[in-house]
Amino acid sequence: MKTKFLLSVTIAVAGLLAGISAFAQTTVTGVNVTKFEATSVEAQPKMLITPIAADITIIQSNSSSFKTQGVITIPEVPDTKDLAKLERYAADAKQVIMDGIEELKAKALFEFAESAGADLIVAPLFSVVTDKSDGRNIYLTVKVKGYPAKYTNFRNVKPADTTIVYINSALSSGKNVRSISTTEAVQAETKLEVK
Repeated sequence: MKTKFLLSVTIAVAGLLAGISAFAQTTVTGVNVTKFEATSVEAQPKMLITPIAADITIIQSNSSSFKTQGVITIPEVPDTKDLAKLERYAADAKQVIMDGIEELKAKALFEFAESAGADLIVAPLFSVVTDKSDGRNIYLTVKVKGYPAKYTNFRNVKPADTTIVYINSALSSGKNVRSISTTEAVQAETKLEVK
């Protein structure tokens, strides 16, 4: 009995909602929907740049070295006993030191190349030594050892150059190149067998 009552109430409610919905649909007038679609092509200048390749020529057969010095100043220790602030300070100070070392290494490379009349230093090895520290200032000596070199034979990239690019990208990813042919490298990178 309860089931029949619920079923009839449900049907009555559904009918009422349908009637309201139908009434609402019949009383709405004057609606006009217009839809526009278009495809546009903008006339913009596009530029295609051909990559440039160059050879690297070592200008000294033996490696040589160069030294430079610098100072890294770390932020002042905050006057607080708040452990979270002190931890944040330690992280910030460490980052300042690491960034300072990277800047000094870049300075050493630049000065080394400039003094040797080179464009770059091939296979650089670095030594970073703390000379002294007086609290906030850290005095460092950076030594770089490598082969001064120059860029030569600038040219637009040719298919023969792409073989070198594919081999270099495979080697830099830490994989061993088993075999490659010039044609395969030029046609598709997927034909390069790498394990």
